[in-house]
Amino acid sequence: MVMVAQGQDAEPAETQLPGHEILLFDIEQNAHGVLALSVGKNITGRIGYDNQPKFSDLGGLLYYTRAVSSGDGIQMDIYQYDVATGQTQAYMITTRSEYSATPMRNSPHLSVVQVDEVGDQYVVILNQSAAADQQFRRTSDLKQVGYFNWTADGGLWSFVLNDSDGGDLYLQKKGAQAAKLTANIGRALVTDSAGMDLYYVDKNTQPWRIHKRNSAGLFEDVMPLPMGVEDFTLDSAGRFWAGRGNTLYVSTDQKRWFIIAEFDQPELHQITRLTTNPQADKIAVVFAEKITE
Repeated sequence: MVMVAQGQDAEPAETQLPGHEILLFDIEQNAHGVLALSVGKNITGRIGYDNQPKFSDLGGLLYYTRAVSSGDGIQMDIYQYDVATGQTQAYMITTRSEYSATPMRNSPHLSVVQVDEVGDQYVVILNQSAAADQQFRRTSDLKQVGYFNWTADGGLWSFVLNDSDGGDLYLQKKGAQAAKLTANIGRALVTDSAGMDLYYVDKNTQPWRIHKRNSAGLFEDVMPLPMGVEDFTLDSAGRFWAGRGNTLYVSTDQKRWFIIAEFDQPELHQITRLTTNPQADKIAVVFAEKITE
């Protein structure tokens, strides 16, 4: 049975999983074009797994994956943070685990990776307004999807788990079967503001590099990442963002990386993921919680 959340939080999960915190920053730019960040606001503020943030199409909500306790142990549910009010609530509580919340263009629904009853992972659309037994619909037979994104032409781009503890890039065009494009990619799948091109990390080189593709066959090698980094994002102003350790980098020209901030919160370390809003004036950064004795 699937239940739509009524604004009441589930119980926090136990701490077997790595803990994370999501901090929200304003991106500020002075008259000379120099970028800076505001003081970060911790929007999760609890011990436990809170990760994989993604802004809604208009930027008013920030979706993320939260680990919660259930009768069978720990499961993952999608939560949403209201940027204007600061309120947090579950987006939808189901009997299954969901990850990688991704808004869909021209649709009020949310797409996620959902784990089925035998442990296989598929891309599923959540529909809060449907009948209780019809609130999620599988979009593809492609399974063992870890991460994904959509382009504006309806293309479904997926990071599919492989036998080498990594992932391969698949594209499923509208009305067609999924096809493997390349092997050994990073987990970040990012589109440009128009939703026409997909950016991802090629992990077959040292250092790893950002590549760009689209459904029409375009391929372009863009730029290297800081050494050891596979998580990045692209904002609507054309700037790349990436983190390593407690350092946040930005590339304004898609050629060179510059340090924009170094964080010193004693309870946080290791930037793991990050995402920007459609207006390119806010960035959500995920930090690992530091384990203390």
